[in-house]
Amino acid sequence: MNMHNSAIVRRRLCLSLLLAITAVCVASAAQTKSRSRLPDFQFKLMDGTVVKSSDLKGKVVVIEFWGTWCRPCLEEIPDFNSFYSDYKDKGVLLLALTVDSGTEDRVREAVKRLVIRYPVAAPSLNDLDIFGDISAVPTTWIVDRTGKVQKVILGTAPEKIEVVRDLVDRLLKG
Repeated sequence: MNMHNSAIVRRRLCLSLLLAITAVCVASAAQTKSRSRLPDFQFKLMDGTVVKSSDLKGKVVVIEFWGTWCRPCLEEIPDFNSFYSDYKDKGVLLLALTVDSGTEDRVREAVKRLVIRYPVAAPSLNDLDIFGDISAVPTTWIVDRTGKVQKVILGTAPEKIEVVRDLVDRLLKG
């Protein structure tokens, strides 16, 4: 391959990468825009209590859509345990909703085995439909005190919990 063809290949690769990054950003922005408000819901938590969207008024809410089978989701558990410990008494609710993880009993066993210390619910896939298309797990929603979805984070990254903490801190001040 000559130098001219090599330069063309590099430009095409750069353009492809740029398009891929743009597509992810647009998808994330579109998900945030399409989910501008927290929908009405009611779920039974693993401890038997019931959480309703109406109970969340005035609270900052972090909803983690995850799967017991999802390795990146499992890797985030220690971070979310720490987050829950730090924020549970500050008007913040962390709620983990399992996606396609089996029966409530199987999820309960996983919660115990994985030492999850924050509230977890195992809604049916039909119940999850009210949240729209959750196309990737983990997916994290950060919701302000008025019920407006402020941010949707698709997937995971080493700095994800810092992004969550920073936005939650700003929402608590505002």
